[in-house]
Amino acid sequence: MKKLILYTVVIALSALTSCKDYLDRPTLNEYDDTNFWRNENTVRMYAQGAYIPYFQGYGSGDIMGNWFSGQSTTDELISTSQWETNTATSSTTWTFSWVRRHNLMLNRIENSPTLSSEQKQHWTGIARFFRALEYSDLCSTFGDMPYYDRELSPNETDVLYKNRDPLSFCVTKIIEDFDYAVANVREDDGLTQINRNIVLANMTRRLLYFGTMLKYHTRFNAAATSTAALEKAKWAAEQLIGSNKYQIVDDYRRTFTTPNTLVSNPEVIFYREYAAVIATHCMITYNVLEAQTGTTLKVINNYLATDGLPIKQSPLYDYSLDKYYSDMVVNRDPRLLASFDEDIRPQGPPQKNTWGYSTTGIASIKLLPYDALPPVPTHYTLKNNVVACPIIRYGEILVAYAEIMAELGQFTQAVADASINKLRARKIKKNGVDDDLPQLPPMVVSGSNITANGVVIDDPDRDPSVSPILWEIRRERWAELIFEGQRRGDLKRWKKFSYLKTVQTSEDNPTDISWGAPFDFYYWGNPTSTDPDEITNLKAIRNAFREIGRLFVFTEGDSTRLAIYPLYQAASRRDWVDGNDTYERQYFNAVPLDQISMYKERGYTLTQNPGWLQEAQ
Repeated sequence: MKKLILYTVVIALSALTSCKDYLDRPTLNEYDDTNFWRNENTVRMYAQGAYIPYFQGYGSGDIMGNWFSGQSTTDELISTSQWETNTATSSTTWTFSWVRRHNLMLNRIENSPTLSSEQKQHWTGIARFFRALEYSDLCSTFGDMPYYDRELSPNETDVLYKNRDPLSFCVTKIIEDFDYAVANVREDDGLTQINRNIVLANMTRRLLYFGTMLKYHTRFNAAATSTAALEKAKWAAEQLIGSNKYQIVDDYRRTFTTPNTLVSNPEVIFYREYAAVIATHCMITYNVLEAQTGTTLKVINNYLATDGLPIKQSPLYDYSLDKYYSDMVVNRDPRLLASFDEDIRPQGPPQKNTWGYSTTGIASIKLLPYDALPPVPTHYTLKNNVVACPIIRYGEILVAYAEIMAELGQFTQAVADASINKLRARKIKKNGVDDDLPQLPPMVVSGSNITANGVVIDDPDRDPSVSPILWEIRRERWAELIFEGQRRGDLKRWKKFSYLKTVQTSEDNPTDISWGAPFDFYYWGNPTSTDPDEITNLKAIRNAFREIGRLFVFTEGDSTRLAIYPLYQAASRRDWVDGNDTYERQYFNAVPLDQISMYKERGYTLTQNPGWLQEAQ
């Protein structure tokens, strides 16, 4: 009966007004595609849907982002992962759904009858900023990509199934989107909302990436585009530096461990905020209570001694001597003790109180609040963590600026003072409250070299294909950005996946040795023992590992436990041969075979990346 009454009312109303006018009335409590784009608040709501995908920070719930162990296969953490050997048949990363989303936003904003000119410019800038980020991700994964700058209809077959555009072309379009965004996005659009400085920071990061990628991956034959990207990255960085809005803070560790908000931290450009129940993560839990994927010794060895020299050159360190771990971390770049526990935390006793262990014994503390100590407070357990994540910060901009200028051949003492030496001027306190840790001396440019206290740096471990200046800048970048999800991308753009090789040999032991393997081989005994068997055994261990690793020494009861790192473990042996297709192809993912087949079935061609199969076998 209710349906019948409603139907009668509708008929009566239709007699009093035109059918067209009545049927065209918008619904009062729902949006359709026409009226959605008439209101800036709804446009903001649409844009908000892209924030978490592009700015994951510490992740959500029990799923971590790229920070700490979120990246597979880097030399920051031990890994038994191997290079991909099979061409992907399908892939969730080969998708244009986000490209279409941003192009749709551009189309709707342009045609909105109610948004003001200023609103259209700002939100068009936001959409183009997101499109620049999306194509940055796609191109860093696959290289050449089909580029779409507008919303397509299903009947545009030739466009939908076009082949991949050259990477250099895509990078040019990415630059254009950043240029528009930085010229039109608002200086301030509210807390935690994208603004012009956030665009500039991401522009610096992404264009440094592609400028160097196109420089070192010469197969793209794009030297001019490489230079253009680096020049734009330089300009963006200089805009931020010249604004005087940001500054380096002394408490390096606190920047990553502040609960709730980073709004008062002058080093943070953009951050992701968390709140209990609403949005939480598990990064702290993983770093304090659970078994960490352990840090490699290579990371520890990267940090300079406090005289500004590499440890194999510094008389303060004396690399020739085997050391207790606690002796390895003193008189070093203060960021080392702001990033790593000064005590070793191996599996099994002795563990530090009730903390979780590290699979190499070397434990990260960079992401731990100072009060995250056993008994660990509830808000630091499970996935209850609410510490905010600095998505991008001024420290990264400064070290990026140094690298950009070096790549452009413009690195001078003035640049060093405006970038790296500002990072070195931090007054870092041990554990945030104790005495200041020793500072590094300023980086001094001397011709084509870097000096420290008048001594020319001559690192025995320097890759001879990398200039002394660039080598030291890259060292500084790794120390500054450790565990911030940048390392694999850095090795990729520099074309240095060879650094991920874990198969090593030595003159004393020509057998393949993996220095990236876990900490599960221990020598128990007294290093000063007079027992002939013990002396022989210890000498053999030292000779085998002298140049590929060191001995971690710590005391348990009346005996001394020598934890040997590296160790023999076939599963973690990962080789690399420059110029070999099996390895070189790892820089870019395979174009999925199902996509290639779909193109072929419709009479089109989709090219494959070098080294991967063009069709299933």
